[in-house]
Amino acid sequence: MSEEALTHNSDEDRKIWREAAAKNHKHVVTLHESWGVPFQPSYRDNSRETLRDETFREWREHDAIRRRLDLPTSSSRPCWSLLDHFADLFDPDLPDEDMEQAAQKWRDKHLEKGARLKAHLAIKAETTKHAVTVNLPNSGGATRELAAGISSLIIKGAIETWSVARLQTPVVLAISEPGDKVHVGDEKLLQTLGIKIDAKNILPDVLMADVGSDPVQFWVIEAVATDGAVTTARRKALLKWADQQGIKADRCSFLTAFWSRNDGAARKRLKDLASETWAWFADEPHHELAWYQVVPGTDEA
Repeated sequence: MSEEALTHNSDEDRKIWREAAAKNHKHVVTLHESWGVPFQPSYRDNSRETLRDETFREWREHDAIRRRLDLPTSSSRPCWSLLDHFADLFDPDLPDEDMEQAAQKWRDKHLEKGARLKAHLAIKAETTKHAVTVNLPNSGGATRELAAGISSLIIKGAIETWSVARLQTPVVLAISEPGDKVHVGDEKLLQTLGIKIDAKNILPDVLMADVGSDPVQFWVIEAVATDGAVTTARRKALLKWADQQGIKADRCSFLTAFWSRNDGAARKRLKDLASETWAWFADEPHHELAWYQVVPGTDEA
């Protein structure tokens, strides 16, 4: 879709655009050329993040749309649907005057505080039902609930199993999820360390610290269900972020966590792992892989 396409609002033009869009990107470009204008889309044809994280989030908070919480965020299956009372506003047979009245009636009912509170509680109850509960080590039994999906299960395994076996005294500082959602493990500890957790920063999926080591070692963990491994570029960006938090580079270690060595994400991204990083697999929880440069003539990495 583009701003130019919106100006061609006759039934015939809309039909032509729909037929072109149903084929592929090339046909839409050709259609715009026939109109004598360049194709400047408002979104990429495979974009999801802006709609999912901005538009759909607002609609959901106002009880206009429903999301299947038993599907992961990255699923290609349909997971969003308009609720009937909101979908009725899109009835093409609704006259303009009736549409304005219906829209105002909808706003009066669904935008007031009580309705928003009711929608919020319903979302929370549904989210809790499908959530992946992560037990935080060395936190006195504290837990965090993550959205359903493979990424959350990988994070759960890395925190509950890998960190307990690998680190002396693991502490979860933060967990981030799609949609700029950040779970802070110990806010007072972060304030003491001078670490600012901001969803606008380049955050890792999990930030942990081994407070039992001397000096304290910080672990950056990326959970890869489809993409997002610790590549050379990603490692560099994360080290820059760590430096801004006052964490020295030699105090940072990096782990890319996958579901399995046989999983498509691992087969695709293992070859891209940055040097001096580790990899771990949820289905082989008591092993890890190390990737580092071998120095000739020594036994040290």
